[in-house]
Amino acid sequence: MGFAFALAQTSVLAGGAAGQNRNADRPQYDRPQYDSSDPRQHGYEHGYRDGADRGRQDRERGARRQSANDYQSGARDYDPSFGDRRQFMNGYQQGFQDGYDDGYNFYERPGRYGQIYGRRDGGSRQSDNRDYRGGRAWDNTFDNGYRDGIAAGQQDQRQNTRSDYRRSRGYQNGDTNFQDGFERGYQDGYGRSRFQSDGGGYFPSRGNSGPADTRDGAGPSTRTIVVPGNQQWTPTGIRVNFGDKLQMQITGQISLRQNDPKDVAIPQGSLLQRFAPNAPMPKVLAGALIGRIDSGQPFGVGNLSSILAPASGMLYFGINDDVVSDNSGQFNVVISW
Repeated sequence: MGFAFALAQTSVLAGGAAGQNRNADRPQYDRPQYDSSDPRQHGYEHGYRDGADRGRQDRERGARRQSANDYQSGARDYDPSFGDRRQFMNGYQQGFQDGYDDGYNFYERPGRYGQIYGRRDGGSRQSDNRDYRGGRAWDNTFDNGYRDGIAAGQQDQRQNTRSDYRRSRGYQNGDTNFQDGFERGYQDGYGRSRFQSDGGGYFPSRGNSGPADTRDGAGPSTRTIVVPGNQQWTPTGIRVNFGDKLQMQITGQISLRQNDPKDVAIPQGSLLQRFAPNAPMPKVLAGALIGRIDSGQPFGVGNLSSILAPASGMLYFGINDDVVSDNSGQFNVVISW
């Protein structure tokens, strides 16, 4: 069975100047502020983070500035526990557009991340993982880690300290979702350009597990990643760089419905040849193995033996399904660079 692979669902045109910013004359700190339990603020924070990643990645690969209309993908992030759906989506749309403009037109400015995600009480929740916004547990855990990572990255940046997110006690004590959020937040708080230029803070493990960076040449250049069928996105712990050639061996299968033994997916997707309209890639078969860099556009992986990284950042693998909670099984990816 073949698998149509595209680095993005929409084509982009090279060119465009980074200086074309329709918000260039706006004050740096004019972003809206809401109570932290407000669903619109929750949506804004999700949207800003996603939009900044998309804008930065478009700028990195020389793509023309997009209309930032992909904010509708935020509907997949919504959960009823977040509160009113319309408020969440309104906040997500505004946050996505603001984040995209900032990511595309400017080098990263840690101060803006601090203003949006900073702890109002000035403290750090570190790895307590409390349900402080009433949302999904994994979402709260990631957000807690992201906020703490922002604060730690900004502190190291102000002190002119070489980036190293792993020395933080909060990071060390957190679970996988907290650490994922902390690392992402640390990069944004420290400033992505400087984070990359000073070594990236990875100081990678020389074993076959733990954080890895395709740039440094330290340790084995192979990892085995388990991608659970019941988890939308799985962080690999591997930081890739734009244009890297990633070689893969992919095995396994997942069940897409508990009560239907025939509804099974292999890495290329559903054996029933069905689609999931609300999946991250609705035009790709349900259950297929997909990928993304940070919160960038998802791309197809399937059973490909190699891909070129479409952007720089943390590599994720995912399941192309609209409801993953009733899935079972896993894909196994042996990836090397």
